[in-house]
Amino acid sequence: MNRVSQTTLFSNSTIGARHLLQQMTNQDSCQTAAGPDYQIFAVADGHGATECFRSEIGSRLAVDVAIKNLELFAQTIKKYDLYSYLSRPKERDELIRSLISDIVAQWNQYVYADIKAYPIKEEEYERSQTLSSIYQKGMYLTNIYGSTMIAGLVTPEYIVLFQQGDGTLVVLEEDGTIDDPMPEDDLCIRNLTTSLCDKDAAKRMRYVYMDRKEKDPIAMIAATDGVERSFGDNIHLSAFYAELFYELSELDEEQVGAYLANLLPQISQRGSQDDVTMAGFFDAGRIGPIGEVLVKTVRTARSMDTMKSAESTLKQEITSKNHYIRESEKLHHELMDIENEMKALEKHRQDIIREIDQIQKKHMSTLIACKEAKNVYDKANCMFIQSLIALEEHK
Repeated sequence: MNRVSQTTLFSNSTIGARHLLQQMTNQDSCQTAAGPDYQIFAVADGHGATECFRSEIGSRLAVDVAIKNLELFAQTIKKYDLYSYLSRPKERDELIRSLISDIVAQWNQYVYADIKAYPIKEEEYERSQTLSSIYQKGMYLTNIYGSTMIAGLVTPEYIVLFQQGDGTLVVLEEDGTIDDPMPEDDLCIRNLTTSLCDKDAAKRMRYVYMDRKEKDPIAMIAATDGVERSFGDNIHLSAFYAELFYELSELDEEQVGAYLANLLPQISQRGSQDDVTMAGFFDAGRIGPIGEVLVKTVRTARSMDTMKSAESTLKQEITSKNHYIRESEKLHHELMDIENEMKALEKHRQDIIREIDQIQKKHMSTLIACKEAKNVYDKANCMFIQSLIALEEHK
């Protein structure tokens, strides 16, 4: 049975909420193609830097080149019965690396053809700021069209996935687990990314090959980094994809486009604010049996949210308690200071009372001495007067 004919191919892209406010264009692109025994999907994200002022064209060229070359690859493998080459690692790597070189080389050719057809204008050079003089010398012109790319070729016998730059490529396995099989690019850090315009793009482009006899995914989604950056961690990102796969499996093929057209702007608005683009395939008939696993993935993320909420509440309570303890200790120290100050004032008051008492006692002693002295004086004066009287009488 041709499993390719059973799967639904899809793609959708929306301009980022921030780009809408800034009146910018959608720098993402996506495209799909299908033949009797193959399906192809591709997404690309043009760089947002001012130096890459034709990146939206670069992303369109990227998906176009990927689709054409993957179609040719699938047709060539079948026409010349080269499946045995794919079964041998060395020959397979040579074939796929040759395909990658063709993709990168043709993208560069398309870029220069676009420059020839639409020469760069003076106002465009001005937008490039620091690189303007370099561009005008004809150097690094492909940088103007810089873009990432993720693409996949799906056939009944094999699957080949490609990635240059950031973004995610999510695979729904037969057991319901969600995985990103693509090797990491250690040069993709935060807002930095590798690109099709890099000199070593053909060498650095990553790929994954799957023999469907050994590994037969149920669904895949290639997404630009606007999706990944809308979620805080891989657990929530996996939960999002789990719920998305489940929702897609419940839709008719005609409803998928409308569903994504409604969903993607919400992701951008609530999350990264960036352009958001997806493309891939899913086998609705095979998703049903693993529905419980997908639901469990979603529940895990929600349980994590519940735990985080509880932790946040607990932290707030601990913070409030610590604040209360600190304030209580502060008030206790202030009270102790007041009590010590009152004791010091009381001691000072007692000292003053004692000093007053001593002064009063000393004053009383002085008064008594003065009175005694006055009495002695009065007696002496009286005796003196009596003596004078006696002398007068004697005369």
